[in-house]
Amino acid sequence: MSFLLCDKPQWWMVYAMFIVFLLFLYIHTADCQTTTTTPLNFISNCSFSNSIYSANAAVANQFQFVNQTSIILTAHYAFLSPPLSTSAFEIGLIYNFSTSTYLVPFPVLFNCASIVRSCQLRTMAGTTALTSRDSEPINVQLTPFNYTSTSIAVNQRGLYLRQGQYQLSNCLLNNGQERTDNQTVFNIQIRYEKAVGKKSSQISIQNFLSLTADESHCDNC
Repeated sequence: MSFLLCDKPQWWMVYAMFIVFLLFLYIHTADCQTTTTTPLNFISNCSFSNSIYSANAAVANQFQFVNQTSIILTAHYAFLSPPLSTSAFEIGLIYNFSTSTYLVPFPVLFNCASIVRSCQLRTMAGTTALTSRDSEPINVQLTPFNYTSTSIAVNQRGLYLRQGQYQLSNCLLNNGQERTDNQTVFNIQIRYEKAVGKKSSQISIQNFLSLTADESHCDNC
């Protein structure tokens, strides 16, 4: 009997700790239930800012606009490698980042947003000789670039792209609470100009046009 009386305070302590734990769990659950998150606002009728691309191209007539959401860029080789510390680029140029890596810093400019933060990127078949099928869409964060064109905002975001065909969708815009609607797909084709002494490896425009066959032609780009 004395043994039970000696252990009784210990059991009460365990019981009290258990009650405190349940009370803490209840408060935490109630707080989570009352906290509301701001829903995403889906933006429709979003398109490329074609006038900005045309006005700031490094070389005239580099851009072709199949429609409001489809761009073909014939990129030209830059004479100097970019200073990676500053990342200052001109639109429409191919930069040599290493002895075998040539990329186009492509700004993603939409008429419905001041900044595009991220998108789902899909690489289409035929981008390289090793590609035999379309890739699965992956979510990518866009990289802040500084462009030499004064009409483009500082730290405007974009992607480093190789020669090839790409699709962007479900893009996160502005303050992160806006997104392009699920039906809007942006098509990009990057073509490299023919390098001196090398055969042209431009992708057929017919392959790109087939991706946008269901979209209307842009008459006022």
